[in-house]
Amino acid sequence: MDEARKRFHHLMDELDKMMQDAEKDIEESLRNAFQMGNSIENKPFVYGFSMKLSSDGDPIISTFGDINNAVECVREPIVDQILDDARGTLKVFVEIPGVEKEEIKLQVFEEGLNIIAQHRDRQYNTQIPLKAKVDPTKSSASYLNGVLEITFQIKDKTNKGFSEIRID
Repeated sequence: MDEARKRFHHLMDELDKMMQDAEKDIEESLRNAFQMGNSIENKPFVYGFSMKLSSDGDPIISTFGDINNAVECVREPIVDQILDDARGTLKVFVEIPGVEKEEIKLQVFEEGLNIIAQHRDRQYNTQIPLKAKVDPTKSSASYLNGVLEITFQIKDKTNKGFSEIRID
């Protein structure tokens, strides 16, 4: 079997497993919701997955939604990251519709980003591991039409924890 066919079969196997896991999660969450009675009957359930291929051709499958957090009705947003080594930047795109920019709280670390947002019954909370180490002090963010875009400066890789010492 050629390499392309192996990758396709691997992708389909991953997709089958993802669908089985999603079906189990949905069944369990609905069962829990019905056991709780009327306390969450007017709140929507959101669940889905996104799929893309890595640069090696391997599938990357990510879930999003609030089905795993149905009791708290906390949603996990769709997230995508674009690393641009030439420009030394990492862009993170986060879909969080239904909130105002003033209701979004961002916390950034060298290797991760925490996002908390809440507007009435819409609540988002996620921790995102970043693809590269970033400089937390050099970042910018914008929010338009439910999409949060955050641009980070990649941490300088030239200094590996050492510096030159001048001899007098």
